Amino acid sequence: MDLLDEAKRTGNAIAFANLIYNPASKTLSDGNKDIPLEPRNIALLEVLLSNINQPTSIEEFITQVWESQYVSKNVVTNRISLLRNILRENIPDIDSNKLIVTYPKKGYYIPQSHVQLVEPFNKASRVSCENIAKNTPKPTSSKKTLSLSLLVVASLTILVTLVNTFFDVKVKSKGQALYVPQVRLLLDQISSSKQTTRRDALKLKVLLLHSYSHSPYIHLANMRSPSYYLMSLSEHDYFPGSDALNDSDYKLTFNLIKDDSDTDKLEVILNHSASARVAWRNIYTLNGQQLVETINRLNSDLTEYFKLPKPIVSIEQNLKTDLSTLSEIQFEQLVNQDMSDAEISFYTRELLFSTQSEEVLTQWINKVKQTTPPSPELHMLLALLTYRAGDIEKSLQMLQREYVAEIPSNALILMLQANISHKTHNIEQYLSNYLKATAALTITLPATQVLEHYTSENKQFACLGLWKDALANIGSIHMPNSILWQGVERFCAPTNQD
Repeated sequence: MDLLDEAKRTGNAIAFANLIYNPASKTLSDGNKDIPLEPRNIALLEVLLSNINQPTSIEEFITQVWESQYVSKNVVTNRISLLRNILRENIPDIDSNKLIVTYPKKGYYIPQSHVQLVEPFNKASRVSCENIAKNTPKPTSSKKTLSLSLLVVASLTILVTLVNTFFDVKVKSKGQALYVPQVRLLLDQISSSKQTTRRDALKLKVLLLHSYSHSPYIHLANMRSPSYYLMSLSEHDYFPGSDALNDSDYKLTFNLIKDDSDTDKLEVILNHSASARVAWRNIYTLNGQQLVETINRLNSDLTEYFKLPKPIVSIEQNLKTDLSTLSEIQFEQLVNQDMSDAEISFYTRELLFSTQSEEVLTQWINKVKQTTPPSPELHMLLALLTYRAGDIEKSLQMLQREYVAEIPSNALILMLQANISHKTHNIEQYLSNYLKATAALTITLPATQVLEHYTSENKQFACLGLWKDALANIGSIHMPNSILWQGVERFCAPTNQD
């Protein structure tokens, strides 16, 4: 969709969230002031506005913005990051990675839900008023008070008109979901009292996690926890990262129960995270053969409750495997089996905690890369699985890819990136990632505890203590020769803090 061309033909401007881009003057404004943009950034933005909902490749950016001059791909990705930073500063309610979306292996695009045509901000009235003030003779003393009063009234009228005009644009935009903030949601746990319902609990957990982690209007707080990528779905009732209470407004809890007629039911309770008060509750009849339909009904109900502009991501494929634990199946059969994206994410995560050989892990990594374009979350799981398989250098390279920019600030990821920066002697970037990683621990730890570690006489001991507390529910990381814990030790080593 070429929204830029349509704006030029109709003489309109483009509302981009709460900002207005005027293609005639090539200016970006918040209605009160213009936002400075370098020519390259303007050209970059116009390419994105010319391809709404359609990914533009890095090669196309080079051709259109740099006119095929020889520039590296890093130049383009850095410019995208700069543009995102500008949007982050001026549109704080929406994640900038949702305004300019990375489509793995395809490029970048702006979703249609965040843009629309509007009338350009008209400065003619203000200019006219300024000209009148300049050309009007000074009033005599006898008429001075009356003239000043009239001028004030006229100025206020113009100001109110302008404010109302801009307000109307904003209200209209809100009606079209340009200003809808994300719902900060935490998936807590699925409890089941009977062994017969535990299989359904695992399936529900896999499908729910996939649905909410891919929904553009859901900020899944779980993904901010350092334990998110380190918890198995099959071994715990809790969702990975369910300890990230400090980053959520709502918490979802699920109970699998049976009624008096022995019918399986799914009780869903939505609580306010701060007060634990129940905000919403519903019960669904659960048919083992129709789990997908049940989840889609639930998602539709929550979409209505939160008044989201688009439905929470629907599950389109039924599960094709029984989600058996890896020790109970022939892995060779699994590698050759067709499966849904949700199942691929599930098995990639479960392999992190398996005893499979490095050869088997590499075989799975190759299968995933060949069968599906990885989402940012799946890319992160693959990077950790590559780390687990022993190819640390390759894993660290994956952590530097642009997909990782789509991941919410996660202390574990930032810690590994800090180690990369230190290894490559990029001390400035290392210090930045070190501070970000340590600060990100406040998602699960008290801020006072994190702050106190900076004043500790033994910073290494204090740093390791923070990470032990943050990962207290991850037993495997503390086992002898744990590769990930070795990464924590490198992060906390005194030589890293020179």
